[in-house]
Amino acid sequence: MATTASSRREGLAQWWQLRSRSERTVLALAATVLAVSLGWLLIWQPLLQDTDRMTHQLSADRMTLAQAQRQADAIAGLARSAPQVAASDPRAALDAVLVAQGLKSAATSIERSDNERIRLTFDRIGFDALTTFLDALQKSAQLRPVELVATARVEPGQVRADLTLAR
Repeated sequence: MATTASSRREGLAQWWQLRSRSERTVLALAATVLAVSLGWLLIWQPLLQDTDRMTHQLSADRMTLAQAQRQADAIAGLARSAPQVAASDPRAALDAVLVAQGLKSAATSIERSDNERIRLTFDRIGFDALTTFLDALQKSAQLRPVELVATARVEPGQVRADLTLAR
């Protein structure tokens, strides 16, 4: 193999020596143009394309970052303005809402299942009145239903409602 490589090298050197000075200049110039063209095509063009792509990606990432910062500021604002959970007795808050909605007599059973939950039963309540009651309960007493079973009654618009409420 070493002899083949050296014989090729010798053959190429001999071929080069047989060329005239002007032919060597033209061949060297052609080789230089070919090397520069290949370098431009295989190295410089991909670098320019990557630079353009990265510039566009950078501007898109900056817009995404700005939007994320706006959303983080909005979330922080919501956290600051969130209503504080009332430290009062949830049963007292429930009773106040029942009285305000005129549903105190409609509640057939009110039981405290544990320190955090209250079980409430309406034997008969209008569905619209139930949704209004739940909305008022959430807004004024910060109590939310964690379990709700509403069973339709024979009378139109009336349900039997079993609720479990928690903060």
